[in-house]
Amino acid sequence: MDAPVNNEKYEAILKTSHELFWKFGFRRVTIEEICREAKVSKMTFYRFFPNKPELTEVIIKNLFDNILKDYRKIIDQDTSFEEKVRQQLMMKFEGTADISPELVKDIYGDPDAHIFKYWKSRADEMMQIVFNDYAHAQKMGWIRKDMKLEFIFYFLNKTIEFASDKELQSKYSNMQALIMEIANFFFYGILSRNKTND
Repeated sequence: MDAPVNNEKYEAILKTSHELFWKFGFRRVTIEEICREAKVSKMTFYRFFPNKPELTEVIIKNLFDNILKDYRKIIDQDTSFEEKVRQQLMMKFEGTADISPELVKDIYGDPDAHIFKYWKSRADEMMQIVFNDYAHAQKMGWIRKDMKLEFIFYFLNKTIEFASDKELQSKYSNMQALIMEIANFFFYGILSRNKTND
């Protein structure tokens, strides 16, 4: 289904759904709640989306399309790789705002669910693009040449397990703080970047 161009009600449904999904997860939010918050009728909803899974897929598609567009802007800049990494961290920070544990559970809780498979396919696509860019950065000497990129990206793929861990979640004020801690650890390790050993 092609997205309607400049349709206010369609955009209201998408915006409201995104906000509700990020706060409560995909499963808990109902079409009735989306319509009420977006101030549209159910008839209007069904004119654009046959069901909630279709809406969910559009939300995920738009999310990854926007992430990729923002990522490409960063990578294509004429600046240092470290600055690009810093901007990626900021993009990650902004992108994780308001993410709830319920949303993470809904996405990764059932590997057989359509939502997980679609999310994973888009995430894998994004990861391959990033992998290629990091391979280029390593070739240019901006990443340690003695480090396997496969290890870096294996670690990246495992970070969702850390973010899903309830004991770890309990040590942070919100999901965003935890995800940023994981991202900072990945990029910079545990040693101070401002001090060197004597």
